[in-house]
Amino acid sequence: MARRTLAPGPVRRTLTVVAVLVVLALVVVAGTLLRPQQPDARQALTVVAGQADAVCTVGTAGTASSTPSPASPTAPAPSAPATPLFPDPSTLGTTAPTATATTSGAPTGITTPDAVPTSPAAVAPSAPGATVGTTSPSATATATATSTDVPTLRPGLSPAATAAATPTDSPTAAASTGAPIPEATPSTAPTLAPLPSATADAQSGSVVVVASGPTDPGTDDPTGRVTLGLLGQDQTGVSVDRQGRGATLDPASSPVLLQADGTLAPTAVGAVLSRSSNGSEAGLEAAPCLVPSTSAWLPGIASGASDRTELVLGNADEAEATVDLAFYGRNGRVAVPGSPGVDVPARSTRSVSLSGLVDAEGPLTVSVQATTGRVTAAARRIRTAGDSAAGADWVVPATAPATTVVVPAVPGDDGDRELVVTNPGELRTTVTVSVLGLQGPFAPAGAETLELGPQSSGTLALADGLAGTGSGVALTSEQPVTAAVVSTSARSDAQPDIAVQPATPALVRTGVSAVATTPDADAELVVSNAATSDVSVHFSVRSLQGVELRSGDILLAAGGSATRRLTSPTSSYVVVQVPDGSSVTGGVDLSEPDGDVAGLASIPLVSPDTSGPAPVVVQDPAAGR
Repeated sequence: MARRTLAPGPVRRTLTVVAVLVVLALVVVAGTLLRPQQPDARQALTVVAGQADAVCTVGTAGTASSTPSPASPTAPAPSAPATPLFPDPSTLGTTAPTATATTSGAPTGITTPDAVPTSPAAVAPSAPGATVGTTSPSATATATATSTDVPTLRPGLSPAATAAATPTDSPTAAASTGAPIPEATPSTAPTLAPLPSATADAQSGSVVVVASGPTDPGTDDPTGRVTLGLLGQDQTGVSVDRQGRGATLDPASSPVLLQADGTLAPTAVGAVLSRSSNGSEAGLEAAPCLVPSTSAWLPGIASGASDRTELVLGNADEAEATVDLAFYGRNGRVAVPGSPGVDVPARSTRSVSLSGLVDAEGPLTVSVQATTGRVTAAARRIRTAGDSAAGADWVVPATAPATTVVVPAVPGDDGDRELVVTNPGELRTTVTVSVLGLQGPFAPAGAETLELGPQSSGTLALADGLAGTGSGVALTSEQPVTAAVVSTSARSDAQPDIAVQPATPALVRTGVSAVATTPDADAELVVSNAATSDVSVHFSVRSLQGVELRSGDILLAAGGSATRRLTSPTSSYVVVQVPDGSSVTGGVDLSEPDGDVAGLASIPLVSPDTSGPAPVVVQDPAAGR
């Protein structure tokens, strides 16, 4: 008997539809769970103020240790200038009590009229709105540079390599393809070179920090804080909790950590200034505090018979960082055994003396590329003439290689001006040079173009083509390049000094130098406009107490520059406001008109609101209910 077949009825169709809907719902739910959660535009969001950390490289670099020990009046004091570089204005002509620190390598105090030392390590603020971390007399931190715990650098090996390791065949961290590097110039292979290198004679200096926003009258509770303290230690030297104010850590004889949070984080800027009348670092040295990054280019270093350079790598994070170093000389890449895989311990600095690693006369550029973590990179360059000192300065990172770069604030005073340009690419290129002068752009006489081979550095003498005025230098190239100018001071019967001006990116909204004026030095603000249309900028010079000392508008011609002499009865900083989307760069040049040394230094303007990490956005779970 044939079995009866049932036709699909309404119930069966309903079950099929339900099953399909269930499957679709499961797919949607799975996709929602697996997709990264993004804030809903309809929800209210809590915006957490950003945090910014920077390293101010100064004095003795190395791994610092913090060891509690009783305070002692006989503890050795760090090497430092006899008088502060940034005296408080109210102390001029008077004698103020001075708070001093008894820790080796720790800040020894700031002088103010109201400073009453309550402990041997007390530090007084340099301005209203600045607060101070105090130290108990029974326990102080001792900062010392150590090299015994640091691995040695062996030819062909990373610093962490053991003696039994097999040397690598590749001398440097070359292109990712691993192909041999053309035109590589082998260097003299070093013997055992300790890292960090000895820097016991490094010049101490002052570190200035400012919160560069509009001055806060102080009627409401603080909404942020900026602090300066020795890197690797938990002590706070000085702090600022009001917009518009600043503070000075003077002296500082080892690298300093700048930390900012809350509403002050997007406006915090720091700078280092050192002055000495004798020794290998006689003259002026200045540099901005640096935000950690994964890549840095330092043109303008040198490692020859008359120059020595010490590369200082800083790690402000809680985890170890590892970097690869690549060197670009006149004849191409310079093979340096051991340069890949340089470790930088957490919350410390590592100093690498290039004199024992690189034997390359002529222009030299180092590329620092982090493979793990983030670092800051700065280089102390010291020049000699026979047995005599001939200048010293900090070399800070230039802008990343690009087809158009600008070197701002090249001093206009007498002396040599050497343009250093690096082509890290695989192809030859021609670089066209243009001076952004007071009346507009022009080609410098005898230095209009520069031919560069692949992965090489070259130089041009610019002094004769600058017309004797402070200006910017614009470079255009078919291949990406980066650059710096090495300026040498010249004053009769005075020892020369050097200052290095790196190429910088265009300013975004504001540009700040934490040092605008300092006693016994002339100061000049130099701003340049690399665009093809005129632009107007506004500058404001303020004291560390937040008082505006001078302000004005500057009309910059297309492809032109402008200068302003800066004077102040007290230490000050400068803020330059620029239009959105402009191509304005700038810096402050400092020079010593008197004395046995013709001191010279430059500090580029930096945009604080682009130098730190972006604010963190957190969803509010209660929003929309």
